[in-house]
Amino acid sequence: MTDSTATAPAAPDTLPAWAKSWPKWIQPYLRPEMASMLLLGFASGLPLYLVYQKTSFWMRESGVELSTIGFFYWVGMFYSFKFVWAPITDKLDIPWLTQKLGHRRSWMVAAMSGTVLALFIIAASNPAEGIITIVLGAMLLAFAGATLDVSIDAWRIESAPSERQANMAASYSLGYRGALIFSNLGLVIAGFSNWHFAFVVMALAMAGSAAMILLIREPSERRAQEDIHDLPIFAGAWNAIAIATALFVFARVFKLLKFDLAVLGGFPLIWIVYGLVTAAIAILLLGPMILSGTKSSLPLRAAIAGVGAVFVFAWQLAFQVMQPAEDGPPVFKLLVVLISLTAVAAYGWLVLHAIMSGRPVRSGSAEDQPRGKLFVMFGTPFLQVWERFGKIIIPIMGFVMIYRLSDFTMGVMAIPLYADLGYAKEVVGALQGGPGVLSTIIGLFIGGAFANWLGVRPSLIVGGALTLVTNGFYAFFAAHASGTDPQFLALAICADNVAGGFVTTVFIAYLSSLVDPAYAATQYALFSSVYAMVNKFVAGFSGVMAESVGYVWFFLITACYAIPAVLLVLLIMRIQPNGPPPVSEDAA
Repeated sequence: MTDSTATAPAAPDTLPAWAKSWPKWIQPYLRPEMASMLLLGFASGLPLYLVYQKTSFWMRESGVELSTIGFFYWVGMFYSFKFVWAPITDKLDIPWLTQKLGHRRSWMVAAMSGTVLALFIIAASNPAEGIITIVLGAMLLAFAGATLDVSIDAWRIESAPSERQANMAASYSLGYRGALIFSNLGLVIAGFSNWHFAFVVMALAMAGSAAMILLIREPSERRAQEDIHDLPIFAGAWNAIAIATALFVFARVFKLLKFDLAVLGGFPLIWIVYGLVTAAIAILLLGPMILSGTKSSLPLRAAIAGVGAVFVFAWQLAFQVMQPAEDGPPVFKLLVVLISLTAVAAYGWLVLHAIMSGRPVRSGSAEDQPRGKLFVMFGTPFLQVWERFGKIIIPIMGFVMIYRLSDFTMGVMAIPLYADLGYAKEVVGALQGGPGVLSTIIGLFIGGAFANWLGVRPSLIVGGALTLVTNGFYAFFAAHASGTDPQFLALAICADNVAGGFVTTVFIAYLSSLVDPAYAATQYALFSSVYAMVNKFVAGFSGVMAESVGYVWFFLITACYAIPAVLLVLLIMRIQPNGPPPVSEDAA
């Protein structure tokens, strides 16, 4: 049983002659690009673990308040929004560096250089005296690390055909786990020396990884990219809508702030909100006068402007309906959320209608509607997803959002469960760091083997079944474990980690199959960001849910999240029996 998918064009056979006598299931991991993925996985994981864990440890040790450290977690949001600047890494070259190293490797080296600089900034800071420096360093580390992720994902997709993506994902994930282990070495170094020296060592490790990029091959085949240098910056209806949308979002952000700008003499933020909304409406209504090629009808643009204003002023509309007290009861807040979500849905539908109705009309190779640099860079990759998949993208996106939901939600409550059952910290740490890590590695490579044997999408079904069983086992564990039986704990951790490694490999391979290599960085960043944002948001309610229903029912319910995910895989396989549609050769 096989499952055909389409990602990268056929790559040359890189299997060394000496490796051809090895078993078939091992051969994919003996290719040189697999060793490259180990290095890139390490380089990708190290910034993330340092941002989330080690800097917060240092800050708490220096007496920084827990509330401040909690807000520090938001620095990692760069990873969730990396799709915003991913088109830049697809379309733009880095002067001199791209000429010397190639497109993907040049972006990797640039991003790694940013992480090295950020780690040196953090090493030079002192959170006991102030957190500004460490926050700036962490922001740069997260931004550069997210950019590195984008470049590595694109390199992976372009360096191997679809049938080897699961193996590439397994090697990448193994390197990622290596970064976790190495980052923990930072704690040891800080204990024996100090935090400054520990972060210098981490910076040198990233610098060494950047140097190793010179040994990695640039992808042998890369789809030709459209030349955008001679295009105007702004052209077409898409740009007017994009600019107006950004203004509406910024206006909503300012609207949520509860204070005035003291630095401007107490200038009220509401006037900034009014200014942003007015500018957005003007751009939409006067689009043809401001941006050449804006051809959407005036009523449609007016409707977009009106819905955008509703989104910004959702609180005022709800207040007019209910007129509550100052803070408002929960039902009032729910009404605000409903108005906001309705406005977002309506806005998205209107924008999609405007874009599709104003689509370029092809005549041979010419288009009678102008396109600007911003549209080609930022709009084309996202619209191409809709063009390629059509309405099937709806169940695909639904599947992407929920396939890992069970792991995300139950994982948040696993450590509190161990503590409440009475397991000692050193026992939990030893099992997670020893058998737990080994189990994850085993799961990663089993996932790669299954993807080669069954195909990616059938392996997703197997992964869903494993998730249902192993996460559901935690309900049995919560009901019967006593804290005095480490073997029971080891069984729960190892089974869950094998399943987690399995689904990590096959899920990365599936996301890669959805991507057009011409827009590898942008489209993969989109899919991975969507699932990460949704899963992290829902996982934030895990504690509330566990307190409401108890551990047993919590783990049963979260395990069952795998059921609709598997049903969506079956639906997608029925609609697309041959896998994702092939990419068009003229799509650049």
